Amino acid sequence: MPPKQKAISILQQGIKDESIIIQVNAAKGFRQIGDAQGIKTLYEILKGEDKNGIAAALAVLYDLEENTFSPVLVKLVDHNDPLIRSEAYKVISLIDDERCLEIFIKGINDKVAKIRRTSYFGLRKFQKKQIIMKGLRDIDPLTRIVAAQALGNIGQQGMENFIIKEMGTQTIDIWEQGIISLAKMGDTSAIPFIKESLVDAPWELRLAAAEALLILNNQDGVDVLKQGLQSNNPFTRVKVVQILKKFNLPEGSQLLKEAVKDEYINVSIVAIEALAKYKAKEHQTLFGEMMDAPNPLVKRCDRIRLWK
Repeated sequence: MPPKQKAISILQQGIKDESIIIQVNAAKGFRQIGDAQGIKTLYEILKGEDKNGIAAALAVLYDLEENTFSPVLVKLVDHNDPLIRSEAYKVISLIDDERCLEIFIKGINDKVAKIRRTSYFGLRKFQKKQIIMKGLRDIDPLTRIVAAQALGNIGQQGMENFIIKEMGTQTIDIWEQGIISLAKMGDTSAIPFIKESLVDAPWELRLAAAEALLILNNQDGVDVLKQGLQSNNPFTRVKVVQILKKFNLPEGSQLLKEAVKDEYINVSIVAIEALAKYKAKEHQTLFGEMMDAPNPLVKRCDRIRLWK
C-alpha cells in the first residue's frame, strides 16, 4: 500500500478504536491534514460522557490552536471536573471574541488556581487593568506572577520588580514561572539573572532558564537542553523535546532525530511532531519507517507527518 494511503488507513482505524485516547489522536491527525472529520470527531467527544476523552480532546484543541468560539466550550467551563474546566479555559484563552470577557471574569473567582491564572492572563486582551490588579493579591503566588505578567504586557510599570520579589520564595515552581514570565515580558535586563539558573539547579529550573533565554533570542542555554536529553529521567527528556518543538534551532533537528528513538513513548511522539513542524520533507523516510512501530500512538503520529 502506498505510504499516503497507509497513513489514511491508520487514521481511519484510530477513529474507530475502542480507546478514546487513540480516537482523539486520530481526530487530531485528520484535523492536521485538513480533513473535516477531525474537528467533528473532537466535538462529538466533547459532547460525550467520557471525562478522560473530554480532557484529551480539549488538550488537542489547545495544541492545534483552535480559536473558534463554541457553545460546547462555554458549557465545559462550568463542568464539575476541575481538569476539564481548566482545559476548557485554556482553549477559550485562544479565542478573540468579546463573549470571552464574561467567562474570564467568572474564572478569576474559580477555586482552581490554574483557571484563575488563565483567566487573569486572558483579561489582558481586553485591557482590563483594574480587574487584573486583583490577581496581584491572589492567595496563589503563581497566579500573582501571571497577573503581573499580564499587566506588564499591557504597559503597567514595575511588574518585573514585582515578579522578582515574588521569586524571593525559594520554590522551584515559583522560580520557573517567574523566569518564564520575565522572558515573555521581554525583559532583556533579566538575562544575567536567568543565566544563573542554568547551573547548580534542579533540572526543572535549568530547563525553564534555557527556555526563557530562547524566548529572549539568547541561545546560551542550548547546551543544557543537550544535557537534559541524556537525563535518566524521562520527564526531563519530555520537557526538552517540548522546548525544542517551540523553537527552530540549528541543532534542533539532530537532537530530535535522536529523541525519536527514545524508549519513553511521550518523548518519541513529541520529537516526531517537532520534526514534522520544521523539517517534514527531510524526514519522510523516518516517518514512513515509524508507521510500522508497535505502539499505536506512534503509528498514528507518524502517519500524520507522512501525509503532511
